[in-house]
Amino acid sequence: MLFSKRRKLALLIVLALLPALFLSACGGSSSSDVLRIGVDDTYPPMEFKDEKNVTVGFDIDLGKEIAKRLGKKAEFISNDWAGIFQALDSNKFDCIISSTSVTEERLEKYAMTKPYIANAQVIVVRASDDSIKEPKDLQGKKVGVQINTTADESAQKFLKETPFELKQYDQVIQPFSDMKAGRLDAIIVDEVVARYYITQDKESYKVTGARLTNEPIGICFAKSNADLRDKVQKILDEIKADGTLKKLSEKWFGEDLTGNVE
Repeated sequence: MLFSKRRKLALLIVLALLPALFLSACGGSSSSDVLRIGVDDTYPPMEFKDEKNVTVGFDIDLGKEIAKRLGKKAEFISNDWAGIFQALDSNKFDCIISSTSVTEERLEKYAMTKPYIANAQVIVVRASDDSIKEPKDLQGKKVGVQINTTADESAQKFLKETPFELKQYDQVIQPFSDMKAGRLDAIIVDEVVARYYITQDKESYKVTGARLTNEPIGICFAKSNADLRDKVQKILDEIKADGTLKKLSEKWFGEDLTGNVE
């Protein structure tokens, strides 16, 4: 009888431990000394691979600084943008620091920080092209966007009013290459990305004067991880107050895009 009770007790203990063992085996929980950050690292200058195949960029520097102030090490996990929110939902990483626009839809589904850098959707054209200045001028043109982004959403909206040929790309670097090769007339893209490309190649690209949307950028967490969001928000406030955020912006954009962000 005593042996039978011990066997039952041992079985109960094993059953109680199974969920924890399962989560550990599946990568469901992260190490307490690591901050797992999801990035689409094909998005210069926010996050991209340099010539040595090292992930660099504004968001990468910011993620490292946040992790350091949390007493953790930053681990950047590459993920295609099209599936990055599903990956967050499945606990592949703790947060997304990857040029994530703060939108009403995302605020409903996720826990997001306040914006840390200004951004908008803009139209990029060839440097020699003066025919496109605003959305109505896209009529009959070939327009490129990265698929499943807010730029894609903006393009879909304008397409209802102005007929043009929309080409969707998996990576933001692809439409810039196609425009340079003469296969596109315009690109709808984040202003932070547009500024970078124009800085790198003023002879090929320019931004029109139209700002299509106001889309400041924040850090995205699962709703269940709001406590970590609150800790990161406090650190973001500190980074902004002590001038670190301004220095990072000046490093990557040549100017401060972090002040008066709404």
